[in-house]
Amino acid sequence: MRIGISFILLTDLFIRSLSIKAFFTDEGILPLSVLKNFNWNPYYFSFHAMQGELWWEVLLFCLNALCIMLLLIGYRARLFTFICWVFLVSMQNRNPFILQGGDELLRIILFWGVFLPWGERYSVQKTSTYPNAYFSLANIGYIFLIGSVYFFSALLKTSSEWQSDGTALYFALSLDQMRLPFGTFLYQFPNLLTFLTHAVYYIELLAPLLLALPFIPSKVRVIGIISIAILHIGFFLSLYVGLFYIIGIVSLIGLLPSNYIDWFEHKFYKNKVQLIKIDSNQQRSSVILDILFTLKTWFVVFVISYCLMLNLGNVKTFPYVMESYLAKYGTILRLEQNWGMFAPTILKEDGWFVYSGYTADGKFIDIKHQIDTVSYLKPKHAVTEYESDRWRKYGENYVFNNNNHIRPFYCKYLINKWNKEHPNKHIIDLSIFFMKEVSLPNYETKPIEKLALCNCQDK
Repeated sequence: MRIGISFILLTDLFIRSLSIKAFFTDEGILPLSVLKNFNWNPYYFSFHAMQGELWWEVLLFCLNALCIMLLLIGYRARLFTFICWVFLVSMQNRNPFILQGGDELLRIILFWGVFLPWGERYSVQKTSTYPNAYFSLANIGYIFLIGSVYFFSALLKTSSEWQSDGTALYFALSLDQMRLPFGTFLYQFPNLLTFLTHAVYYIELLAPLLLALPFIPSKVRVIGIISIAILHIGFFLSLYVGLFYIIGIVSLIGLLPSNYIDWFEHKFYKNKVQLIKIDSNQQRSSVILDILFTLKTWFVVFVISYCLMLNLGNVKTFPYVMESYLAKYGTILRLEQNWGMFAPTILKEDGWFVYSGYTADGKFIDIKHQIDTVSYLKPKHAVTEYESDRWRKYGENYVFNNNNHIRPFYCKYLINKWNKEHPNKHIIDLSIFFMKEVSLPNYETKPIEKLALCNCQDK
């Protein structure tokens, strides 16, 4: 799992680096002044928000990549797990408008990795005092994390689309900006979509119980793991959800029973780590170490309790909601979480963007597709309109009215980028439109609504 998470961190860093200027500098879509004036939580920290210059972000990205590589090979794994977690939190805090559920899961997996001995095997370390079968309070926290992603997601799916109508997947696949080719194939079969909707709901509700309940036989536990893995594979084939699916699959590796890993090693990999058994009489203890161990234990208990109450508070039928002054302390460690994927209902507002630039010689051009005419017609494959899932998520947030304060900065970023890349075809004005399409039952939609989101001039 450590190796898999490290590769995911590297992939995520690479995807972000392709838009590093746009996402993380003052020349991009979210200057530091805007971040701190409107969305900056005083309990958040971010090294990426210390400077708005490109060189600073490039330096941090390079240091981050180096630390991930050291985690990948298992060098001082606990230390570099912590450092990678700090980098990830810092980067996520710098631009919250491009985050999705997979980012929360990845962040909290790294947090628990600090307390788990996942550097004791498959690493540069040659000796270890940890037995193959290992258990601690941190294990409970990690099992609870993975189980809660799906269990609470099911509890939050309270709409008729999930509970009775079975139309949730129909509406999810109606979102052209997310639907992939396999999803288009499934979209043709409404009865199958109804069956799959109920299957997703009950897998999310019941599979976590197979993971978390004690004394469950290992073969039954593996059924729960495989069920969730199939769920993620279905998401991967049908919907454009970024890295969420692979984060979910890799996180399941840490839940595999020990005897399955022992079988894998016997067949395919001869573990190079020499296990050193320490006699209890040889173990030395000190008052300071005992105090540190006790503090660690109580801290882990606190985190597990905090996350449990936070998730229960998101369920409408639960009578207690954590007080805001208590919840805010968890934001320091970025423990906040809400696993309401496609819940309680499905987003039905779909659409596409149109970027109409006005040139100095009086012509309107489409700066997205770099053509001399502006078309408001629906693109053939809306999902291909985005450079990455980060940009798709930003576009989703860009449309929301409560985020209208960020709109001018994206507009200005596009003008500056276009004029720098096209010196012979300057634009002096840019209008961003969103062609809103609302999904209805039975493969129908409301009439397309043209929304003018922003207009700005080159200055």
